Amino acid sequence: MAKTTVVAPAAAKEQYLQLHRWMCMAKALDDRMHMLVKQGRAPFVGSSRGHEGIQVASTAALGPDDWLVPHYRGLANSIVRGLTMKEWMLAVFAKADDPLSAGRNIPGGCYSYHRLNIAPVSQVVASWVPKAAGIAYAAKLQGEGSVTLCTFGDGATSRGDFHEGVNFAAVHRLPVVFVCENNSYAISVPIRLQMANPNVADRAAGYGIAGATVDGTDVPACYAVCKEAVERARRGDGPTLIDAKVWRMNSHTSEDNHVKYRGKDEIDEAAAHDPIARFGAWLLERGWLTADDLARAQAECDAEASDAADWAEQQPDPIAEDALKNVFA
Repeated sequence: MAKTTVVAPAAAKEQYLQLHRWMCMAKALDDRMHMLVKQGRAPFVGSSRGHEGIQVASTAALGPDDWLVPHYRGLANSIVRGLTMKEWMLAVFAKADDPLSAGRNIPGGCYSYHRLNIAPVSQVVASWVPKAAGIAYAAKLQGEGSVTLCTFGDGATSRGDFHEGVNFAAVHRLPVVFVCENNSYAISVPIRLQMANPNVADRAAGYGIAGATVDGTDVPACYAVCKEAVERARRGDGPTLIDAKVWRMNSHTSEDNHVKYRGKDEIDEAAAHDPIARFGAWLLERGWLTADDLARAQAECDAEASDAADWAEQQPDPIAEDALKNVFA
């Protein structure tokens, strides 16, 4: 994809530095979870490596009262909304005080956080797209002025839920932004076996809504596109469908082995498109950070993630008597 040039004013420096910090936090948690799984201390990880750029940029474009409806790979989205490393690690170890699911679900698989306006995540692919449309519809009916951000992978766009949710949002001109984190794989199925047209944003015309394609590893470009989409939704001009091209750097999950269906050259190429490294180089070019600053930022986040894991592992486990708490028939 052609490089997108974004002119960033000096006034945006602190904002972009914060985006970088959030990306480092996501990487640190992702790396730590993989280590914990290998050590047998944690059960599962659905990696977000390679997706951090579009995730932080899209979520940072929201306001404090807006809603996030992420997919199960959306760790960086949740960090931007205010999720702490300790809170995430409580979920990883399924502890009683886990604020995401009270220790009931696999890490990142199914969770919500009402305080941060994060709607329930689901493992059922694309099922959250109509949910996001419903949240945006309620906001419009009640005149709240909030915008809903809904994220998903390219595999989700092959499901009927995707069509139903986007079509409903388009018909009712709802304040929702749909972001496809297009890593060209639905688990192990390459995009060429999913769709004849790999550009998801081209479908926007069929729904009568705005569409945009962006390099999902280019953080400034992602932020510009997403900010425009959020503003469009907030002023009542309807949804936007964004196709963010990213590279999945790890296997689909810790239960998957991508070397069985991806060649070494492709895996190496994905590693070469690390959005954190690319954004770091962008910050270096502007003199906003030095190489030592970049290394220090990641090292600090790595240490915080390690401490959070060690702390969370020692917290109380759920009790059997709470197994049916908040479960209704």
